[in-house]
Amino acid sequence: SRGWENADQAAVQLTNVLSNRTLNELMVGHAGFLFGEENLTQWSNHWLAAGSPFGAITTGSPRITFTNFTIGGNAGAPRYRVQDLYQVRNSLTTSYDARGRHDVKIGGELFLHQHYTNNCTQCMGIIDARGGAAPANIETLLPDAFNADTWNLAAISPLVRRYTLGILKSRRDVIRIPGYAAWMQDDWHMNDKLTLNLGVRYDLLWNMFQNQEEFLPFMESGRPQNTTNIQPRLGFTYQWDTQTVVRGGIGKYYGEMVQTTYPSEAKTVAVVEVLNDGRPDFAANPFNGPAPTDEQALQRYCAAPEQAANFAAWRARGFTGNAPCLLRGNGELKQPPPYNINSSWQSSIGFQRQVGSVSAVEVDYIFTKSRDEGWQQQNSNIRFNPATGVNYPFSDRSLLPYPEFGVVAMTVQNGRSTYHALQTAFTKRMSNRWQASATYTLGGLWDALGRPLQGVPGTTPVLVDFELAPDLDGEYGLSSTDLRHRAVLSGIWEVGRGFQVSGTHYTAIGERAETIYGGDLRKLGSSSTFIQRLRPDGTIVPRNSFTQPARNRTNLRVQQRVPLPRQASLDLIAEAFNVFNSPNWTISTQENNALYGKRTAGQFRTMQLGFRVLF
Repeated sequence: SRGWENADQAAVQLTNVLSNRTLNELMVGHAGFLFGEENLTQWSNHWLAAGSPFGAITTGSPRITFTNFTIGGNAGAPRYRVQDLYQVRNSLTTSYDARGRHDVKIGGELFLHQHYTNNCTQCMGIIDARGGAAPANIETLLPDAFNADTWNLAAISPLVRRYTLGILKSRRDVIRIPGYAAWMQDDWHMNDKLTLNLGVRYDLLWNMFQNQEEFLPFMESGRPQNTTNIQPRLGFTYQWDTQTVVRGGIGKYYGEMVQTTYPSEAKTVAVVEVLNDGRPDFAANPFNGPAPTDEQALQRYCAAPEQAANFAAWRARGFTGNAPCLLRGNGELKQPPPYNINSSWQSSIGFQRQVGSVSAVEVDYIFTKSRDEGWQQQNSNIRFNPATGVNYPFSDRSLLPYPEFGVVAMTVQNGRSTYHALQTAFTKRMSNRWQASATYTLGGLWDALGRPLQGVPGTTPVLVDFELAPDLDGEYGLSSTDLRHRAVLSGIWEVGRGFQVSGTHYTAIGERAETIYGGDLRKLGSSSTFIQRLRPDGTIVPRNSFTQPARNRTNLRVQQRVPLPRQASLDLIAEAFNVFNSPNWTISTQENNALYGKRTAGQFRTMQLGFRVLF
């Protein structure tokens, strides 16, 4: 894809010394960010080539998923986003003596998070071609990967299960989320040896999940706010002797929701699904004519009263062929309450000891327990069989909780993770014209998705309350981002006469990778890779069971400083990355992919030259 982006920020701070013990800081600020993105692929025959709220769309391509091959891309492209954060913060710092010295900070913050996003949601068309493997002659069917006009889509029709299209209705409304925060911290220096850090913070994000929006039967308006985000913190440092400090702490932290939910998308985009009716050109002509407008789609929804009788008769016939109406979908909904913002308990204990006059050694144990992590269940219009622990096939609409709907994705806040690590470091400060450091981390990250939602006819989906098959049940184990060993060496040498050499070496051993079979053998109607572990023989691919090859990367920088008149200087800089050209291969771990077990990506040496003027 290609795009553009721009960011700006401004802040004004007023510092007022109220006394020799008290200081007040007031800050008013704004941070803005905007970007646009579109595909590189040309598509002059796009159905919106004549015009849309984005203008004429002549780039992109259908998103096609075979069981062993995917033609992907952001499902919202082209897309634009404007984001602003307005902020007012006040912090009062004071100190007093009471059984030692207390340095106290009390503060509060008001902010407004405002953003506007206009995605061409699924307007490229989503083709589910998981009725079989990609054709052997796929290269002749798609002769020019960067020109969708050359693609022979009709030829893949026998493999296609459904076609999904997002029809633009209008632009989205601006979303505004006010936030409030308050905090207090007391650094209590009890004596020359012991200092305690006692603190608490509270955050409230109003309408973080757009609680006022509604998309029935999946989301009801007026959902309760999340108001329980109290975060206690405790830390300490203890001077063991003149050369050794012991330190540690524990605290609760709430994560910021990077992406809010968009139930209002149903107001601005009509996401429709068409099941394959057997026509030989279905993939190229899913609607057997022009795509419907949003007004036409509204009248043709299977949920519309005028379509209910036809849809009921179609169901009674055993759901053979295509539906006589359009199935409605959505892709950015929030799970029904109760829900929480992701939170984690973070803790550490360790020591630092001085070695000689310019060096120090550090050792720390880190433990993080995170809960209520968000993940996207790409289809909540599904039911699970308590007797078998697996889902009823999405293709059998007689067993769906909401048969008049298609694929409806919802974000679920019940993931979890646990991290253990031993972090060590050796540091030599600059002396005799050189400095160096070495760090080593032995770590382990375990995680799991929670149990999924299942639909309940006539009401909102609920979390499954019985045991499911391991690949569906949020199996807990080592994460796909688990990295067992990580080490970094770095140093700087001031050679003399303004010439400096510096470098780093990074090594990582034991990085895990997601392991899947591929395809949708569970017939969930979803493309999520984390549920593609079922093999055709009924066995399940072990979760994240592959370890990628070791990573090694050495970077080098040389710099020459040239004095200039009037205390100015010129730095001439040359940098080389991955100096020894270590390949750092990534191995494909999808079993039904033709590249399975082969090298798919690597890293290679790069260099750059630059200069800097100081004055």
